[in-house]
Amino acid sequence: MGQDGKTGRLEMSVWYNEETGHIHLAVPGSADFITTVNGEAASKRGHPHLYRKLARALREQGRPAPDVGVIEAD
Repeated sequence: MGQDGKTGRLEMSVWYNEETGHIHLAVPGSADFITTVNGEAASKRGHPHLYRKLARALREQGRPAPDVGVIEAD
């Protein structure tokens, strides 16, 4: 936890669904916390920046991930 007492750690499962193109996020043990994100800015679940970062993280772990091209560090 951060020194400010406001930051906590959250274990999360993340996977890519090749059929839908969405990246799924779920907190194990919590039936209420499961969501998806996609790279379409106009979509309700769209968040291109987060989508690219999650794709990179999945790829770095050797997991299936969308092809989002070269991702610059930011």
